[in-house]
Amino acid sequence: MMKSLLFLLLGLVAGTFSGLIGIGGGTIIVPALVFLFGLTQHQAQGTTLALLLGIAGTTHWLSCSVDIL
Repeated sequence: MMKSLLFLLLGLVAGTFSGLIGIGGGTIIVPALVFLFGLTQHQAQGTTLALLLGIAGTTHWLSCSVDIL
């Protein structure tokens, strides 16, 4: 439970800084996953890539640019 709250807080902080000063969220998320959560560099980068692909795919699909059927 506590780890889930920390992940949520990390996302909130990364999103806030990303929106306020225009930095990429990965600039905050990757080091935090490595140093605070103990992931390896490859795991942290893979995690952010999966997040990016999920968000980009959903956005692309919702903009009606994709015909799945």
